[in-house]
Order: sequence, then C-alpha cells, then structure tokens
Amino acid sequence: MKRYHLYLFLIGTLVVSCNSNRSTLLQVTNPHDDAREDASVLISREKISKLMDLHEDKIPQLMDSDGNPLPCQADDVDMDGRWDELFALIDLPAGGDQKVELRFVSPGEYPSFEPRTNLRLGDATRAGYPELYEADRLEGISYHNHSRTGEVYQMEGPAWENDRVGFRNYFDQRNGMDIFGKLTREMVLDSVGIAGKPSYHEPADWGMDLLKVGTSLGAGAIGYLHNDSIYRVGDNGSGTYQVVFEGPLRSRFNLRYSDWNVDGTPIQVLHQVEITAGRHHYQGTVTYSGEPDDLKLVPGIVNMKSDTLYTMDLGQNHMAFVTHDAQAEDGSLMALALMVPKDYLVDQGEVGIGGSGITQTYYVVLDAGPGEPVPYRFYALWEKEDPRWSSLEDVTGYLAGEAARWTQSVITRALY
Repeated sequence: MKRYHLYLFLIGTLVVSCNSNRSTLLQVTNPHDDAREDASVLISREKISKLMDLHEDKIPQLMDSDGNPLPCQADDVDMDGRWDELFALIDLPAGGDQKVELRFVSPGEYPSFEPRTNLRLGDATRAGYPELYEADRLEGISYHNHSRTGEVYQMEGPAWENDRVGFRNYFDQRNGMDIFGKLTREMVLDSVGIAGKPSYHEPADWGMDLLKVGTSLGAGAIGYLHNDSIYRVGDNGSGTYQVVFEGPLRSRFNLRYSDWNVDGTPIQVLHQVEITAGRHHYQGTVTYSGEPDDLKLVPGIVNMKSDTLYTMDLGQNHMAFVTHDAQAEDGSLMALALMVPKDYLVDQGEVGIGGSGITQTYYVVLDAGPGEPVPYRFYALWEKEDPRWSSLEDVTGYLAGEAARWTQSVITRALY
C-alpha cells in the first residue's frame, strides 16, 4: 500500500462548547485514489493560534467524530519548555475524509497511546541499564579498541526504532550507523544488548542486527567532502547525545560534534535524527558551522555485500540510491536506500577497500552551506519483515510512493 503525506483541509472553524474548553472542528481529506495508512498531520502552534485561543497550561489534542482520542502528540521541538507542533497519524480511505475536533486538555488528562517509536541509550555501568537522555560519547575509541563502548553504553550507543525497523549509532569516534531488522511491531530495544542475554547478532523472535558496518558509512552515517577528500564526521573532537522529544508516533534526538578538525580547521556539526511510526526509514538533518564554507555533506551506504547501486529518479523532487542483495547478516535479501532532494544533489561515488578512512561505501554528495540544514532519508527494507522487499520492483514502487509522501506538503485551509 502506498503511503503519502496528508493534505489537511481546515474547512471551517466551527467553535463549539466542550465543557469549559473551546474546540475547533476540522475536516481531514484524502484527495487521492489510494487509501492512506498512517497519514501524517502536522499543525504548528502558530497555525493553531490563528484558529483558537491558546491555553498556556493545556496541550492540544485531536478527537474523532465519536469523541474518541486520535493518536497524536504535542512536541517541544526547540526545547524551550512549551509545545510547538501537534502531530498525528490518521488512516483514511481513498478519496475519503474525516472530521476531527481540535481541543485543549490538561497534561494530566492527555491520553496514553500505543508506543510505536522508541529511543534508547542505556547506561551499561549501572544496574538495570537506566536510560540516559543526555550523554557524552567516548573519545579515543577506534575500530580496533571499541569493546570499551559496549561496556559503557547499551548497544554501544543510542538506538531508535519504530514498529517496522530499528537503527543504532556507534557512540564513539567510529560514528557508524547500523540496522536492527524487526519481526515484531512491539518496541524491543530497551531489552536488547543486555549482559547475560542472547547476542543481538544472533536471530531472535524479535529480529536481529542485520548489518556489517566495518569502516564504511553503514546505514546513512555521514562525512563531508573537502578538497576532494571525504572526512568522517566525528572521527576526532568530542560528541554528545540529547533527546529532543520522544513520543508514541515520532521521536527525535540530536548528535552534536564539537571541535571536529577537518584539514586543520575546527567544525561544529549538528546531526538531528527523527523516526516516525509506520515507516521504514529515519530522517537525518545535518547542519555545520565554521570555516571552510565549501564543505559538501556525504551520507553513505555500506557496499560490502552488494556490487550494484541502482539510481532511481523519483519525480521532480527526489532521487533514491538503492542496493538490493543478500546483504543481511543472516544471508537474506535486504534493500538499503538513500533518498535525497534533487535540489541538494551534487554527485555520487564509491569508496573501495583499503586506506585508513572511510571504505566500502556508496555515497552521495549534497550541497551544504554553513548554517543550512540538509535533509536525507535512509531506508532499510528486509524481506523477513515484509516479503515484498525480496522484489526490487516492489522496493522501487514503495520508494516512489515515499518520495510523493515527502514531496507533498501538508495543506491547511480555513473557510470562514
């Protein structure tokens, strides 16, 4: 089933009484011929303030026409202590619509929804692996002495998942990205990588670690191109992890790299990572500051077990770069894909075996000026999670739908 962004039409601002709270009636419309599962609704604080008075001690919520809470969350995206966006997922039939009520409730009255996204960084030095919401990464760790990272952090660093797929970051100067294939819709990574439990490198009921990363860029890890050389972000300097928000439908965290030295010049990099329920990707948004001002962002895909990179033109706005091979660690088929906006795309290339830097990687080059956030998406499609992914044709069709979802912005319209 193809999934797209949702067109949200506010077809009237009917003010009704809901106990002592004001509420606004909205209509959510699917104008396309495909039914939409988990269509995204995103309404900013500014937009809501134009529809109704804000209640500073309350949080916005959506209800269906029968008065039942719709899965949603109010997120503080700039971390200033107040919500900035209302996010929801709604299923709609082809060409159908749904009336929803926007209202405010107190934090204590906000309903709980099934968790479909999860962030996890566990402290492996303390009993029970308590979760960390901020942390400094380990420094002085290379590919040859990284066992220390697993002694300090569960799964060697922060992990993130939704109901389809999971990922993790090596929280040291390797700064790689890895993939967890999932066979369940449950959130499982809180209990993975615990001492005394089976290794996540071995098949389990929930899934397994699928990727051999080595010195590649793995599952969308990043570098920068400067003077015809690619430098791995964070292979020197310091780094931190910080949760921005964590919710049942989407979660976001920051990886920051300070005083990262590129050819003798210190650079600061923010790598923001977000995962949303129901999808097979995470989105990275990367911003750098400092000199030089001619760096180009380089996200990559490991090519240890794949010898072909498929380049897919996905319409006016996006390109995808895809591998499809028996490249999962258990020998099964898996498609890996980088999806990027055409407006940023400069080049593509490959790094082979050998050398002391990045190896065995397909990569793309994205235009990136200082202070400019550059987005990309990394997809992992494992045939054991969904048999469709054994077919390159089905993978291509799915990615085309995903590009349309990314391209089509949410539209709000109020009729008075």
